[in-house]
Amino acid sequence: MPRPFVDELPSVPTSASASRATEPRGAHLIKRVILHVREYFRTGLNQFNILREYVKQRPSYDPDAHVRAEDLANFPLYAGSTDDANDVMDHPPPPWPFENMSKYLLMNWFHTGSTQKSEAEITRLATEVILAPGFQSQDLSGFNTHQENKRLDNTTTTAGKPNTPFSTDGWQEVSVKIEVPVALKNHTPQVFHVPGLHHRSIVEVIKTAWKSAISSQFHLTPFRKIHVDPTGKETRIYDEVYTSEAWEAAHDELQKQRSEPGCKLEKVIAGLMFWSDSTHLAQFGTASVWPLYMYFANLSKYARAKPNSGACHHVAYIPTVSDR
Repeated sequence: MPRPFVDELPSVPTSASASRATEPRGAHLIKRVILHVREYFRTGLNQFNILREYVKQRPSYDPDAHVRAEDLANFPLYAGSTDDANDVMDHPPPPWPFENMSKYLLMNWFHTGSTQKSEAEITRLATEVILAPGFQSQDLSGFNTHQENKRLDNTTTTAGKPNTPFSTDGWQEVSVKIEVPVALKNHTPQVFHVPGLHHRSIVEVIKTAWKSAISSQFHLTPFRKIHVDPTGKETRIYDEVYTSEAWEAAHDELQKQRSEPGCKLEKVIAGLMFWSDSTHLAQFGTASVWPLYMYFANLSKYARAKPNSGACHHVAYIPTVSDR
């Protein structure tokens, strides 16, 4: 088949933990010991002749070591013919390979749908819900998540106030002052008070994100991505924020700062990426909101682009101001 028509599947990144340390060029010229010890090394080449280069330190954690090919592209599990796939997938009916149907159904739910269900969460579902003393399966007859969430939204808190989406997670409501210039000479701007700006602490959002399951995919150490052509020529590739010079410089500056007293934890960057735009909520009507939302640049763009990744964090909702 002509090469332009060949669909090359993405390559799983080479794990940094499986790579061999490489002596930096010119290392034999160093005549003195410096305070900041650098551990320069490169990973091996993948199928596209791309490697990763860590200039100053080896990463303490490599999220790419756990990336699977199916996490990078939508493609058939078996690349062969349909007959070959049927032969490979020929296995006993459920509950194989589990002990009973209940365990089969639970594990089937775990491995389908959203990719944000961790092993810890599925264990918590089994121990804290299904095996709880008050749990009765017949009580779920006619269960609908949307209706139950609607019931929860219509309840009130212990203080007697409406229980809204802003009642938890540290949301606060404030009023904002806006100065509007007056079309008259030597007149001070007119001040308007706009109520209803909902916002939450960015620090708390960072803490929440670092405790979530998706934080296992965060890149904490910057690196350079290099392409090596057949002649040996090297070209640097820029495809993620954490592979840029800006991230590398900020990381180096952070390492030079004094640590908190008694703290021996690793110092890493939390890359914050903000967007804001008006969003229409329904196909009919005029209901809309104007959110301010945030992503973490530590996460690969391939994961951030998935609608079901849970990578988006809302930090504010801007109220609509009347033209008057």
